[in-house]
Amino acid sequence: MKKYIPNMLTISRIILTPIIVYLGLTNHIKILIAIAIVIALTDFLDGYLARRWDVKSLLGAKLDAIADKILAIGLLIILIVKTHSFIYILILECIIAMLNLYFYFRKGIAESLMIGKIKTWVIFITIIIGLLDIVFDSWNIPIEAFIYFTLLWQIGSLLSYIKNYIDIKSKKKGLIDDYVEFINLVKPIINHPEFQKRKEFIHHANESVYEHTLRVSYDSYKIAKRLSWDYKAAAIGGLLHDFYYEPWQNNKKKTPFLKKHGFVHAEQARQNAWKYFPEDMNLKVDDIIKKHMFPLNKRPPKYKESWLISIVDKADSMTFLLHPIYIYNLMFPKDEEDITSEGFIKKIKERLRHL
Repeated sequence: MKKYIPNMLTISRIILTPIIVYLGLTNHIKILIAIAIVIALTDFLDGYLARRWDVKSLLGAKLDAIADKILAIGLLIILIVKTHSFIYILILECIIAMLNLYFYFRKGIAESLMIGKIKTWVIFITIIIGLLDIVFDSWNIPIEAFIYFTLLWQIGSLLSYIKNYIDIKSKKKGLIDDYVEFINLVKPIINHPEFQKRKEFIHHANESVYEHTLRVSYDSYKIAKRLSWDYKAAAIGGLLHDFYYEPWQNNKKKTPFLKKHGFVHAEQARQNAWKYFPEDMNLKVDDIIKKHMFPLNKRPPKYKESWLISIVDKADSMTFLLHPIYIYNLMFPKDEEDITSEGFIKKIKERLRHL
């Protein structure tokens, strides 16, 4: 039941709003204030319980926003009948509500801002003060000052939502532009038949060489572009850094320690890259590929982009190497062939898929 209680509290605000409007229009103001305060407190309680019980949901967030708007508009209708100045608050609140609906249904943006939440509470406080002013005429509450203060919060909230929409739109456009630019940079390579073969090269237990290098390439491209580095070299070098001859798991020959895959595949990838993609190669890309395995390669990277690919490649690999299933099988192999065979790697890959 815990996951339903916060939403039930939220829906109660929607259901009771017509009753509150009726009480206000029939001058049962004292009963209305008592009910309105209790209902307004449910706005705090539903959110608190959702967080406390860890049952937050997108539906709950939407219902909460809708309930706030309906309750506020209902109470404002009552106050407009009594005090015409509240019509400005109602007009601005309707504009904000329509703007949020437009952003959600037409643009797919449903982000709640802190200034909007504060604005909602400011409105409810002003409404309650307005209702108290009706009941206790002798109090001489400066209601106009509260109305102006609320209007300022509403204007600030409206401008913040518009700015947030512009920022999100610009960010989405930037992401799309970056993705298109990246694909245009690497398309000739990834479409090449020789590079397509890397889809069949098992690199880590959960991905192929093709998948691994494409991710390293894109991550390096994004970081290099953010830092105003040579992002083209980062993208090309990241894509070709593991462009070695054949799957290392197929090699059953006993080789000296310093001739094993980790020590030699960078040089293989460099030679292969010059062979198949000479037009994309230069001294920087050459250095990226040749030295991405540092410190297994004795000489450190020469360029900052080379350091970047080396770090991104290792970070990407760690997500696999630290996986407990693979570590267990490395420590407790069934036999020597299982550790080195491509078949064993495929078994590990299948296990990871079911996690």
